[in-house]
Amino acid sequence: MKRNRNIILLLLLACAQMIMAQHVLTGTVMDKVFNEPLVGANVYVANASNRSLGGSIADVNGNYRLSIPDQKDLSIVFSFIGYKTQTIKYTGQKVINVTLDEEGMALETVEVTAKKIERNSMGQSAREMISATQKLTLGSLETAPVTSVTEALQGAMANVDILTGADPGSGSSIRIRGTASLNASNEPLFVVDGVPLPVDISDDFSFASANSDDYGSLLNISPADIESIEVLKDAAATAVWGSKGANGVLIIKTKRGSKGRLQFNFNTKYEFSKERSGIPMLNANQYISMIQDAVYNTVSDLGSSAAKSQEYLKLLYNTKEIGFDPDWQYFDEYNQNTNWLDEITQTGFISDNSFSVSGGGDKANYRLSLGYLNQEGTTIGTGYERFNASFNTDYRFSDKLDIALQYSFTRGVTDANYVDDTDELKKASIRGHALTKMPNMSPYVIGANGQRTGEYFTPYESFGMTFSNDKVYNPVAMANEAQNRTIATNSRMTFVLHAKPFKSLDYFGTVGFNGQFTKINRFLPQSVTGVAYEHESSALNYDIGKDLLYLTTENRLVYNQSINDNHKLLLSGIFQTSDQTTSTYSSRSANTASSGITSPIAGSTTAKGGSGKTINRDMGLTLNGQYIFKEKYMFNAGYRWEASSAMDASGRWGGFPTFGVAWHLGDEEFIQRLGFISLIKLRYSWGQSGNAPTGTSPYIGKFSAVTPGYGDMSAVKPESPDLTHLKYETITSNNIGVDVGLFSDRITFAVELYTKVTDDMLQKKIKVPSSTGLSTVAWYNSGKMENRGWEFNIDVAAVRTKDWGFNFGFNISQNKNKVLELPENQSDETYTFGNKKYAYRVLMGDPLGSFYGYRYKGVYQNVEETYAVDKTGQQIMDINGAPVVVKNGDQKVYPGDAKYEDVNGDGVIDENDIVYLGNSNPTLTGGLNFTLRYKKLSLVAALHGRAGQKVINESRINMENMYGKNNQSVAVLRRWRSEGDNTDIPRALYDKGYNYLGSDRFVEDASFLRLKTITLKYQFPENWMKPLGINKLEIYATGYDLFVWTKYTGQDPEINLKNPDGSAAQVAIDSNNTPKAMRFAFGLNLRF
Repeated sequence: MKRNRNIILLLLLACAQMIMAQHVLTGTVMDKVFNEPLVGANVYVANASNRSLGGSIADVNGNYRLSIPDQKDLSIVFSFIGYKTQTIKYTGQKVINVTLDEEGMALETVEVTAKKIERNSMGQSAREMISATQKLTLGSLETAPVTSVTEALQGAMANVDILTGADPGSGSSIRIRGTASLNASNEPLFVVDGVPLPVDISDDFSFASANSDDYGSLLNISPADIESIEVLKDAAATAVWGSKGANGVLIIKTKRGSKGRLQFNFNTKYEFSKERSGIPMLNANQYISMIQDAVYNTVSDLGSSAAKSQEYLKLLYNTKEIGFDPDWQYFDEYNQNTNWLDEITQTGFISDNSFSVSGGGDKANYRLSLGYLNQEGTTIGTGYERFNASFNTDYRFSDKLDIALQYSFTRGVTDANYVDDTDELKKASIRGHALTKMPNMSPYVIGANGQRTGEYFTPYESFGMTFSNDKVYNPVAMANEAQNRTIATNSRMTFVLHAKPFKSLDYFGTVGFNGQFTKINRFLPQSVTGVAYEHESSALNYDIGKDLLYLTTENRLVYNQSINDNHKLLLSGIFQTSDQTTSTYSSRSANTASSGITSPIAGSTTAKGGSGKTINRDMGLTLNGQYIFKEKYMFNAGYRWEASSAMDASGRWGGFPTFGVAWHLGDEEFIQRLGFISLIKLRYSWGQSGNAPTGTSPYIGKFSAVTPGYGDMSAVKPESPDLTHLKYETITSNNIGVDVGLFSDRITFAVELYTKVTDDMLQKKIKVPSSTGLSTVAWYNSGKMENRGWEFNIDVAAVRTKDWGFNFGFNISQNKNKVLELPENQSDETYTFGNKKYAYRVLMGDPLGSFYGYRYKGVYQNVEETYAVDKTGQQIMDINGAPVVVKNGDQKVYPGDAKYEDVNGDGVIDENDIVYLGNSNPTLTGGLNFTLRYKKLSLVAALHGRAGQKVINESRINMENMYGKNNQSVAVLRRWRSEGDNTDIPRALYDKGYNYLGSDRFVEDASFLRLKTITLKYQFPENWMKPLGINKLEIYATGYDLFVWTKYTGQDPEINLKNPDGSAAQVAIDSNNTPKAMRFAFGLNLRF
């Protein structure tokens, strides 16, 4: 009996022990701002290895109940999608109530958090970083009517200058801290989920005119899939990416799944866009009057008996297109008043939809997203369609091993207006023709009833310059019938293995594959040109294809060891490889069997064709070490070895060191005693990076065929020599920065001062002595260029209460460029005297992007003003004592002609009178954004602007020259007609004179401030949505590009850079590009 009692007692004690081992924890999980329950919040208990030992879900009231095992070193983890995870040490509590903060309580568009970087690829926290970086969290791009990330980031980052095109699918130009190279790339490197995007750069690649497809297409990454973008600016930050990152790096992190219940997101928006009123043009009567005026003035100068005068008078009186002869068969077609620009423009439209599903558990997270965008541009015939899908997953085998897989697929179809890169048509854009087409001409054949028919009016020959003589077409027919379609398919896959064999050692192995497959089809039907069907330009077709395969690998070791409380060591080594293979083909054909057949077929005439294949390889090894003392004093040093197949074996490897120091001054006791300072961090970094020449194996010499050969034998001659001494151009950066946080980071700001000097610049086609048997060498290292500037950005959380919130951010920056050294035998100028032409030069002491021309002094009012004077102001006389009349080039001037400054005082306006007129680099760039919130209603706005940029307004040149048959703007109604006219516009002249030389008359200040976005958004209360099974529902209305404050007279002050006439000048020229339209978007975001 006693034995039985003992057994029972032991069993009772065991049960009691088991009961005592299971503790119960209860509590609530609430939103910190709104004090509302977070339904579905995850609560779990974690051991010292951060392994989950059990979990619970908060109910509709935010309550949870959690069983706690009897173990030591336990923590309770609270998490919810969109909120910051909170971990609390478990010490036996019975009740824990928590409130969670939202991840992004500030801006709901593009939110700048420059110093709030969690961990970079080297394992460094924001506190440990020394280099110049900036991170942007894309909190809610769905409320902005943008199709690309670059469009949303304009003005959001200091000294990151972004120019986007207005046509659907058009590309962007990005400059981080100015232009560093004459002939190599100046665009930053894009890195997506740790893998760089490929850039297919041929030897004749134009960085100034390249589109988004050339740059790996940020456009093809849906903004809805992007979580954040980190910008690396100086050499110390970009060193790990080698020469590809010499101009800065944009690291893009896509969204991933997170632990929690299954979550669905659906976003949809519709946008309408309308161009502002265009440049007013002459009507039909004003146009005819101008033509008559121009011909009469030319005849008066030449004398009525001159043979050329008789030709001009015959042209004027016998040309039926401007004669209004009612008996002529085409009288109706030439008796119109056509606004050609209105005929080719329309209301733009965008439909953008995205859907995603995400979730995860203790082991795996996942996210699947689908998106579809359809856009019609404001110019007829332009559009963009994109389908994208992506899948990201992470799997954790243990605390020592996990893997990540990303896959994305994008198919983009871009419809653009027809352009021909190979013949005369490239000189004529649709918008340019629409602006200058004779206004009395009809786009369509006029029927017997006096109404338009559906047949395009495309005469083969005409006074109004048609296809036969001037390669000028009917722009309405071109917009509607011609085809220029690009189909770009992109498939990208990345695999990452992370192993942690020891507590202080991490290994990351990455393999990335990127396939880009592009097909371009251009078709010019006969209905557009009016040529005969057998003409060589009838049914003209171009078929172009490009396949690019890009394989990258990376092996990275990171050693992070704290020796004690005072010492910390961070060591890393990275080995990277990349292999890029590009295959291309092209064909040009004409005379297809039918105008409806837009692809080459058997029986068509093939004019030319070609194909090619290139292979480029790179590899690099980066070693980096950082020592941290007392978490306040930091020292960093690194070295990058890099090799490129663009170099000869003797110069293939380049070495680039980096160094940096930082001091957390705010952690010093005398600063902490002040109380209101939460951060003061002083930084200095120095580093070098390199730029390799473009093209495939450009160091290899070339030979060309001799035509005709030697006798009956073929022959070749050397065209360029082997470049055995070619090397990287070296960019040396210095950066001083300070980060400051005040009042618990309610106010944060950063200041940067930097210099960036490029040595051994890569020069192209440098002249060599004729004794070498060559005229130029393809590449040569020589010259030096400097960029220096400063940056300032600030973010302020001014009001942060339950009902009210107000945040604003501001950034401003300046970059000054200067060419310091150039080789003596360099000649980048291609100037020849003539109308419209500027001298584009690269000169020591001047900024890159400078342009040179004549100083415009107005109009000669009378004969006496046309007499030449020397530098002292004395009138110049000929040998007979008669006053010498000024010449513009080889032609005498008359009253009413353009007056230019005779700089050397010789009485002739020529190349010797050219002066510096300005440059295309803005003096200042900046942006401002703010968010005003009242309960569930938010108002968000963003502005950006530039100051001091000079632009050549080529549109004005084309529409104020009055030289030929083109229509002109109404500005020419102010032209000089007789003595005493107070005007700055010269007289009209037909095919004669130099009244529109490249001068400061057409150089304008393109400073502007643009209201980029303004959004009104409302989020429905959660207690309304929860019964419907909806976690979040918000609706919004957004206006985009509604107002622009500028004195610029063109249609849009944001002008991209060009390399005119093959120079390296990189200047801003307004060439009738599509202006940014006013846009209005409406949409909703749904989460359930």
